[in-house]
Amino acid sequence: MTFRPGQRVIVDTNVIIEAHRTGCWNTIANYFAIETVEKVIEETQTGAQNRSPETLINELVLRASMRHVAMVTDEMRAKFHESFPLAVLDPGERDLIVYAGTLTTADTWLLNSPDMAAVRHAHVRGWLDRVVSLEAMNRQLKGRLSAGLRENYSEQWLSIRRTRLILG
Repeated sequence: MTFRPGQRVIVDTNVIIEAHRTGCWNTIANYFAIETVEKVIEETQTGAQNRSPETLINELVLRASMRHVAMVTDEMRAKFHESFPLAVLDPGERDLIVYAGTLTTADTWLLNSPDMAAVRHAHVRGWLDRVVSLEAMNRQLKGRLSAGLRENYSEQWLSIRRTRLILG
């Protein structure tokens, strides 16, 4: 996949934490138009006492690096659950998917989530071609990593899951 400067990418909690852990957050946030939802921002701040120092994230700095942080309402969540009653997603991923559902198909946007439930739901919605890996984004920018990415942030992990979903 070819990326372009300012391309809209919506990211989940795990991507933000992994990008901070590996030192590529600033690089990708300066190149892409990164968006998320309030629940994801909240999740980046919880459990901090159990994290290593490189994954501690300053909320104000994080918000400043975002193009947009969307608010998902209870009404939006209820409509989502009505339409997709079998969807089992963590709260952050759920709100991210709810937000993605508000974007028009004409909008150029990508989804970065290493969560299999989110990838599965993207397949159900016909968004599988919009799902990108953190590795692919960082590779496009020739970014250096201070630590290796965990497996589920790799292009290989995502490619295998995409193929399995397409083949059934």
